Amino acid sequence: MSHDKKMETRRILSFCFVLFTCLLSGSVLSQLVNVQIDISKPISKITKNFVGIAMNSSFVKENWKYFDLKSVRIQTLAEGLAPAYFRIGGTDADFVLFSGSGSKPTPGDNNERFDPVNFTMSEASWDTLHRFLHKVGWSLVFDLNSLYRTNGIWNSSNAEALIRYSILKNYTMAGWELGNEPGEYLRKFGVNLTVQQLVQDYEKLHSILSKAPPHVRGRILIGPSTIPLVQPRVVKFFNEFLQLGGSKVVSSPNFHHYYLDAAAASLQDFMDPDVLDGLQVEINQGNEATRKFAGGKQLWIGETSSAWGGGAKGLSDGFVAAFMWLDKLGLAARSGVGGVIRQTFYGANYGLVDHVTKEPNPTTDCPDYWLTYMYKKLVGEYVFQTVSSDPHRKVRFYAHCAGEGLPPGSLILYGMNLYSSNVTLKVKGQFNTTEMKVYLMTSSDGNLRSK
Repeated sequence: MSHDKKMETRRILSFCFVLFTCLLSGSVLSQLVNVQIDISKPISKITKNFVGIAMNSSFVKENWKYFDLKSVRIQTLAEGLAPAYFRIGGTDADFVLFSGSGSKPTPGDNNERFDPVNFTMSEASWDTLHRFLHKVGWSLVFDLNSLYRTNGIWNSSNAEALIRYSILKNYTMAGWELGNEPGEYLRKFGVNLTVQQLVQDYEKLHSILSKAPPHVRGRILIGPSTIPLVQPRVVKFFNEFLQLGGSKVVSSPNFHHYYLDAAAASLQDFMDPDVLDGLQVEINQGNEATRKFAGGKQLWIGETSSAWGGGAKGLSDGFVAAFMWLDKLGLAARSGVGGVIRQTFYGANYGLVDHVTKEPNPTTDCPDYWLTYMYKKLVGEYVFQTVSSDPHRKVRFYAHCAGEGLPPGSLILYGMNLYSSNVTLKVKGQFNTTEMKVYLMTSSDGNLRSK
């Protein structure tokens, strides 16, 4: 909505209310909760591409065998989430090599050591991907192989071949990334990559991209793509990357976020306010470093879902996961995060689209898909401060101006009731309402694992 118009009238013409609840059948009134909304001025702003989608580079390995990019159903589901950045990355990103005509990959330090997992992406595979993206209205952020090295230095020859081919085919890129969680290379692969070397590698990539046409260069270069900002060593890696020069080349400092270990996650964890609030601590860490070393740039959550390790079966793919996802979107938007890239569109237990092993056509859409769909259709760019009176932080709400499809001057309030009983919600603010639309979402028969 027009913020100036809102300020002028201080009047909400339409009020859209989205509530996720874990109410059990037969529950009774438990308490009154006040939610105060301050619409005097926005506290942050998001873009139409705020919610992005990720998918693992492993699908490239199979040449899209298990993800049919030509499937009308897949295309329709993807188009429903447009516009969106589509990040292809993950662990396998550091083992994919482009194999175009006349661009056979030259040997790198990692070839001998990692031959069993290295794989190639053909021109045809890259072409198929771009046809899909053009069809559904997504914009590609591609994660390049950072482990492809010669004498410890990133070997950019293969990335340059991919960029040249993209120029030849006149493909449009949203942006690029160099490596997946490079701070973990020593632990995972026995490769000791220093922060200073990673900065130099990013500087090299930035220089290469600066010579490419704008539509191939893209507007986004994300890094250092760390794991969650919980451990001091990870926070140190993130800060030093920016401090030693990374802030001058990346457009969006980023980290990856998962709340839980899939192997140990419980149903209660998914609704625990302490677990949900942990994200705020990490965002604060990232925002502080970004303000200090990369002023004017916005922090991104470059890969995220509920639980690492592919998601917790029966939880990450169930209704209960929607609490985490909705709260993450609200908290990130309120905290000034520039982008949230959801892992994953397809595959694993946390996919937005359910899948049957080795079958490309999904039969069931996960609840998080529809939540993402609604968020993109209803939620607008300006974010306003909300305060809940619930002392246990189980009634959690976020406010935005409404999206373009709703009447001008509209406000959307979205959030959740994590209690197993009803609450009476009283919304307070500097506005009047003439119309209210309510979307109430509950689990089937109180089953929080339901789809």
